[in-house]
Amino acid sequence: MTKKQIWLVAGLMILSAGIGALFMTGTGNLPFGFAGPDDVKLGADAPPITASNEVQALNDAYVAVSKAVTPQVVYITVTREVRPTSRKRDFNFDDPFGFFQFPNRSIPRQGSGSGVIVSPDGYILTNNHVVQDASEDGILVEFYDGRQHTAKLIGNDPTTDLAVIKVDGDGLPTAAIGTSENAQVGQIVFAVGNPLGLTSTVTQGIISAIGRGQLNLNRDSEGYGIEDFIQTDAAINPGNSGGGLFNLSGELIGINSAIATNTGYSQGYGFAIPIDLAVAVAKDLIEDGEVNRGYIGVMIKAVDQKLAKFHNLSPGQGVLIDGVQENSAAEVSKLKQGDIILEVDGQTVGSANQLQGLIARKRIGDKVILKIFRYGETFDKTLTLKARPNSGRVASLSESDRESGTRDNRSTMNLSSLGMEVSELTSRDKRALDLQNGVIVRGVEVYGEAFNQGVREGDVVLSVNRNDVNSPEEVADIIDGVDSGEVVLLEIQRTNGMKSLVALEVKK
Repeated sequence: MTKKQIWLVAGLMILSAGIGALFMTGTGNLPFGFAGPDDVKLGADAPPITASNEVQALNDAYVAVSKAVTPQVVYITVTREVRPTSRKRDFNFDDPFGFFQFPNRSIPRQGSGSGVIVSPDGYILTNNHVVQDASEDGILVEFYDGRQHTAKLIGNDPTTDLAVIKVDGDGLPTAAIGTSENAQVGQIVFAVGNPLGLTSTVTQGIISAIGRGQLNLNRDSEGYGIEDFIQTDAAINPGNSGGGLFNLSGELIGINSAIATNTGYSQGYGFAIPIDLAVAVAKDLIEDGEVNRGYIGVMIKAVDQKLAKFHNLSPGQGVLIDGVQENSAAEVSKLKQGDIILEVDGQTVGSANQLQGLIARKRIGDKVILKIFRYGETFDKTLTLKARPNSGRVASLSESDRESGTRDNRSTMNLSSLGMEVSELTSRDKRALDLQNGVIVRGVEVYGEAFNQGVREGDVVLSVNRNDVNSPEEVADIIDGVDSGEVVLLEIQRTNGMKSLVALEVKK
């Protein structure tokens, strides 16, 4: 390489080094240089909107409630021992030595949910389905600050899906108990829990409905359940069960229990157990280990449009007594099938689940005052609530008796204005059913009036408009005296032996 070439290469190297230094330091005035970090400016100079004082106050309230109540809600992990049945794997060869059988031993399974601290010394309110069938020492509680403690089950109530557990504690962050009696549709609420294992999650919404029932979520071993839910659109997901529903004052007004969904996750329909009911159950469980719930001892149903028309009431006004159980508080107080309960202790009732919710807060021996409507007359009845009566056995016709009844020559009448056909009861039928009167439903027109109101073949019509009937002709005579569009009231004994009142509109 010549001396000239050497100097050229050296000059290029020096020039490259200088340019590189400019890039590395970000200095210099070259148009392609990079600015230093102190000169970078991102975003606008000011927010585009200034929140009004009212909006900012509401935001501050949301933050304050969330901060206050979150430590009061715990994360519950439950271990259950599941004993599988012994079975073989599906291989295409024999296994004479049992090498491929699953051992018949318990397998621990874990689930999770939430709970609310309701006393400084460690009582926690949660759902029964969260802790049900937990193994010994299988309930683990994790607090907001990460501490963990084993809890013991104090008591549970499948009828309301509530349970109380206990940890050893002192000075724990305790929820302020509000009241659900003043809950209103549109009220702002906060759901706090641990959905999908995401601890200390707060969601916000409104109360969408109150007194929601007939969801068939809570059932005990006999199929009985009490459902009087607060419905909310605050997002509730698996793991929220047992968590708290709070109002804007940070008061606990409900225990989150369930969601209505076809995906398994929140679709805006969450349900919470009213705190007034939850507190009544919790006190019983803590004091006695079981619920000492008082009962009226009646079967009830809503006053629908046809029943309301028959009684000259408004739809949704009161709850119909559809049957009275033997040896119950209702029987002692001489309540009758067909009575309508308008009020409980001065509070109006308009649905069966609302009535259940009010009575479920009472204990055995408590007195309640019911306002009763009985065929045009209104009066008060004072009841002393009793323990839940046994259901008892009821008589019914055997399948062969019902079939033989459709083959003989007994008197039959087609009541086309009601959409059903009835036949007389034979002496044998009356002995089997332990009845003195009535006519048996021999056929029902599909989607006719009787069918739509739940009347089925094999039911027995005992009375029409409070008049006992003994023959199809007697039924027909009563119906003939009723104008089209009017309503008749039938007392019916179902095929399972239970009695019920059904209102049918006459269509001539």
